[in-house]
Amino acid sequence: MAVLKLALLAAGASAFVAPTPKTSMMALKADAVVEAAAPEPAAPAAAPAAAMTFGKMLGDEQFDYSSIVGAEGGLGVPYAFDPMNFAGKYPGMVPWFREAELKHGRMCMLASIGMVVPAIVRVPGEQFQGTYTGWEAHDRLVASGSLGQILLFVGLAETLGGIPAVVATMKGERAPGDFEFGATFKPTDEKELKRKQLAELKNGRLAMLAFSGQVTQAVLTGHDAPFLW
Repeated sequence: MAVLKLALLAAGASAFVAPTPKTSMMALKADAVVEAAAPEPAAPAAAPAAAMTFGKMLGDEQFDYSSIVGAEGGLGVPYAFDPMNFAGKYPGMVPWFREAELKHGRMCMLASIGMVVPAIVRVPGEQFQGTYTGWEAHDRLVASGSLGQILLFVGLAETLGGIPAVVATMKGERAPGDFEFGATFKPTDEKELKRKQLAELKNGRLAMLAFSGQVTQAVLTGHDAPFLW
């Protein structure tokens, strides 16, 4: 009798327990088929290879050279010559870099002409007469005291005009190198303006190399233009 009571109690308690779902072999096989057929996630597309620079090898950030004039090559290919990656390291200084490049290029365009003109004509003044190469004019100006006057006027021009211009450039209020000279001839077409800006940059870069070569040849040969013998 006691055994019968225990059996009845166990049967009643089982009524309050949730039944365990039975998984059929067909369901397991179907799941296995679905998992096997599911495609693997595609690997992310490789980013286009960037131009390798010394800065890139060091892991520095890269600057978008297409955002400024001067990165276009003559054959229609990008020309981002920045082996030390200064633009990538200091992107906020790029306007100052461009201002300096333009100023050096403009000065060398004038200087390269000045290295040739004395071989053709001399300005009045005893210190400018005689036979001497263009680079020797520096020593003659120092001896006569004229170079101090030139430095004074250049210093005043830089203090009153150059420094405020660079400050305005760094604030984004002025384009690098834009002194509004010849604004009448400034193209209104954006494409033509960029073409002229690129021409000035390339002529300035060539002049910097040319002036260096002129001085070197003048020292080696001891002669004026064309510095060949």
